[in-house]
Amino acid sequence: MSSRMHGLMAMLAAAFAVATPVAAADDTRPLSPAQIALFESDHLRGIERPARLEYRFRREAAVDTSGPAASFVDRVDLDVRPRAGGGKDVWADFLSGDHHMPFPPLMDFHGNPVVMFFLEHDVEEMHRATGGAAAYFRNRIRAAFVDRAQLREVELLHDGKPVPGTEITLAPFREDPRIAVFPGLTNKLYRFVLSDAIPGEIFEIGSEVPVGDGQSARLKETMTFAGEHACAGAEGTCEPTAPK
Repeated sequence: MSSRMHGLMAMLAAAFAVATPVAAADDTRPLSPAQIALFESDHLRGIERPARLEYRFRREAAVDTSGPAASFVDRVDLDVRPRAGGGKDVWADFLSGDHHMPFPPLMDFHGNPVVMFFLEHDVEEMHRATGGAAAYFRNRIRAAFVDRAQLREVELLHDGKPVPGTEITLAPFREDPRIAVFPGLTNKLYRFVLSDAIPGEIFEIGSEVPVGDGQSARLKETMTFAGEHACAGAEGTCEPTAPK
């Protein structure tokens, strides 16, 4: 197994098993509202039949360039199959072509793992762009969920109708003196939007590096819920029903 996959599985285990990865073993602090909303909620409870959840992924780079840093639009698919006990088996197809990231199927899940898949992609991108240790970026993000995340109620549109939601934002590197090595990431902002009205409950996830602090370009990545479709096939990943 690659080091990246080890990192992913450690992140998944820490998040969904309610571990606080950067705290001491005897840390008895209660979970934060952000941790509960993103990592300890049964996002998939409303899915009672096999379904494919589709998300649209957009990368926006302020400077016109080519190669890995270029802007692009892609997709993320989650194939979800219910189990008798209420859990779900989930297969992910995260981006395509040169951008594709392989993730293992997850059995008997309740939370929506697309949150962790997006974050692992984000960590990998920071590692590639800066040369910084992936473990450092993971730990800073995970620590920020404990006491730095901001929550507020929002309204969003789903199927043309306004529905209530919750927005969670955090800037995990802002107060860390070690981020001086990577000044362009100091004010990087993460945003998560959830709603019970959305299948899988994750409406949008985004990260943004704003202009300033020495960086020359703004970079924004956003993954937005695009739809739910019946999952064809008896087991495993969904069989295609029509061209996308």
